[in-house]
Amino acid sequence: MDDIYERAEAELDQAAVRFTNEKAKLFRGDGAAIYADAVYEEKVTALTAELHAVAEAAHNVGDTEIAAVQRQLEAEHDDPITRLTPQEQQAASACAVFVREDAALLSLPDLTQRLRGVAAGGKDRVSAYLWSRYARQRIAAITTANADGAHPINATTRGQLETLTDAISELEAVIGVANPLTEAQAARRVAAARKFQAAIRDRVGELDGSKEQLLRATKARYGGF
Repeated sequence: MDDIYERAEAELDQAAVRFTNEKAKLFRGDGAAIYADAVYEEKVTALTAELHAVAEAAHNVGDTEIAAVQRQLEAEHDDPITRLTPQEQQAASACAVFVREDAALLSLPDLTQRLRGVAAGGKDRVSAYLWSRYARQRIAAITTANADGAHPINATTRGQLETLTDAISELEAVIGVANPLTEAQAARRVAAARKFQAAIRDRVGELDGSKEQLLRATKARYGGF
């Protein structure tokens, strides 16, 4: 289970123990109910509501994760310059031509080293924006040339591009740009969230009896299976 779900799962564990123990107290040792039917139903309803509240909070953890994945996917289409202040944007505009030229002319290893040097500074958001922007344009130009057949990408260049992409992601973190998610990564995180939610529903259904009620109703409607 992923770390983001561990606390919610632990809280549900505690709620399940409380629910089971408190419900057991409604019966004598011989299994007979201690309270009259109306009082018994009232107490069970209160216990069930407490269990459901914890389960809903756990379920919401999954919803929050799914929403976070969606926001990260959407954020990848934002223009990073909007994360700069007006003053930073002005400074970026003044320096852009110089960074663009260097990003286009440096060898890929040297460009990667330059980006990592800027990232190591950690606070220069203008440089982080410019170098990450034009490094991505450099990658796009190489990829386009490869697609056109003008300059095929060999194994060495492919490795250098992967290293450069990693350096860009590190640099973009300086200005708060989330690392891009692949569709596969996003799908795995959403699937994990939904699997967690399904497990919550199944467990609560066993505790409060709703799972058994559903099975009985299904059998009654469709016959034995």
